[in-house]
Amino acid sequence: MHTLSVYFREARAQVLATWRTPQFLIPSVALPLLFYGVMGLGLSKGREEVAHFMLANYVIFAAIAPAMFGFGAAVAAEREAKLIELKQIAPLPAGGYLIGRLAAALALVAASVGLLGVLAWFGGVKMEPWRWAATLGLGLASAIPFALIGLNVGLRFGSQGATAIANLLFLGFSLFGGLWMPLNMMPDWFTRIAKVMPSYHLGQLSQMLSGMQPMADVQQHVSILLVISIAALVGAGAAWRRQAA
Repeated sequence: MHTLSVYFREARAQVLATWRTPQFLIPSVALPLLFYGVMGLGLSKGREEVAHFMLANYVIFAAIAPAMFGFGAAVAAEREAKLIELKQIAPLPAGGYLIGRLAAALALVAASVGLLGVLAWFGGVKMEPWRWAATLGLGLASAIPFALIGLNVGLRFGSQGATAIANLLFLGFSLFGGLWMPLNMMPDWFTRIAKVMPSYHLGQLSQMLSGMQPMADVQQHVSILLVISIAALVGAGAAWRRQAA
């Protein structure tokens, strides 16, 4: 019970610190809402199917920024400031710092995804309750593989390099994952790149859960996401051990 209490306190501290940083909080939550309001609702011109399709993509998009910058740039900055070393010698259970960081990222993603759902509902998107829950829930869960990738960036690069790489990954996952525009509107080579992007596979699953696509190749999408997540977890574990060495 004492260990769980320590984990909870660390997670609470990380969440509060994140919510008290408006320069990170506002873009992470507001950017997906702004994009969806303009591209999902504004450009749809009242067509519910377009707003519906874009919602399924933007709940995945909403998870990328908190994961890339909360686990990428922020971890790199704290590592350079020796704050991670301080955490490692403090009486904190193994992984407490990372769990706290993940909790902060999930809190941001939950706020962004929840507000996207409210905006889409007022915009006329109609789904059965279980589809709303599944679509928004997948958006929240998608923060985990992105966070593991971001953690690798934060533990392997300096703050400036991590920020640059996090920006490149943020744009790459969004564009090549087909979250901003359908891949059938893009050249064929876009689709080949998309197949290795976690955002593409999460977007496809989101389209299925929201009812915009028939259920197909689910096992393939899930398997690729598991491989990407496990590889990122192994890489992050190795990088974290080097920090403690």
